[in-house]
Amino acid sequence: MNFKISKKSFLDSLTLVFRAVSSNTPLPSLGGIKIEVEENKITLIASDSNISIKSVIEGNNEEALIINETGEIVIDGKYLMDIVRKIDGNLVSFETIDGLLVKFSGEKSQFKINGMNAAEYPVISFEINDNKPFEIDSKTFMEIIDQTAFACSDKETRPVLTGVNLKVENGVLHANATDSYRLAYKKVKVDSDIGINITVPAKYLNEIYHSIGNNSELKIAIDNQKISFIIGNSVIQTRLLDDVFPDTSRLVPATFSSKLLVSSKEISNAIDRTSFIKSDGKNTVRMNISNEAVEITSSNQIGSSFEKIPVVSYEGNPLEISCSGKYLQDAIRSLSCETVEFDFSGELKPMILKSTDDESLIQLISPVRTYR
Repeated sequence: MNFKISKKSFLDSLTLVFRAVSSNTPLPSLGGIKIEVEENKITLIASDSNISIKSVIEGNNEEALIINETGEIVIDGKYLMDIVRKIDGNLVSFETIDGLLVKFSGEKSQFKINGMNAAEYPVISFEINDNKPFEIDSKTFMEIIDQTAFACSDKETRPVLTGVNLKVENGVLHANATDSYRLAYKKVKVDSDIGINITVPAKYLNEIYHSIGNNSELKIAIDNQKISFIIGNSVIQTRLLDDVFPDTSRLVPATFSSKLLVSSKEISNAIDRTSFIKSDGKNTVRMNISNEAVEITSSNQIGSSFEKIPVVSYEGNPLEISCSGKYLQDAIRSLSCETVEFDFSGELKPMILKSTDDESLIQLISPVRTYR
């Protein structure tokens, strides 16, 4: 193998695939990045068996990519990243010498590192078969992840709740995430007539979020218990959770007895100021709501806090309700609005939070029982 490549394009692709390099595996090759060099392109592959990433670099001009000899090899991902990141100059020269020994050269610096036999790397299929990918605006999909994935469970007792459920029917994508105590629901229109109902682990969706970058085009394909995200010349493929996702629609109250409009900034800041008052690591806030104001209190054996903020409007009888301060903060942040709407059905029934400007997203939080 012998090629010369733009340091920037090489490092950009390495940074992407490095997200899938396994940090703890009995199979040494999975700690590496597989480099496949063909006559007109270089393919980088990394996998930890749950998420696999492929990035293809094609030469657009002689300065970007010059391939003198083809071949394939696997190199430890961390060492490869460090070398390419630190090497001087705008071009990186890559050459295998004496079997698996690899020499990297910059303008003044030179590194040598032992690689691994590519035949020892697991065969990873990125084939999409007959399932036609559907397109979605990348910023829209990033919004879906940002506004739902945080509500997933971080406990493995019910694995399916550690993922975001994506359901497409009648040209609408429904995204649901819940940990049983809160729910994030987002819907967007998609240009597709396919019907799917899958659950993707949240931790891998977060990797997708950070990998999309400035790419505007995103294609999604589902096949054989895996989902593939096609971003330009790269493919990110992850496993799916195979349990049945619960029907979250029944968690949303059918009717509401009161509605509160309040400044999202004021209520968020007020809750933030109570965050140091925790019991068992949790901050529970009590909201006493009337036509004039929202009184926010928090207390435990260590201390207490009290704050009063004005309402924009309130419809209904005075209400007192308690819930997790963190859950409130997360929900308000995801709405990204100036005025947040709270819909209540009672002090012990779930509350709904939504933006006054956007009906596509709702956040549900279950209240907690508190004692004075």
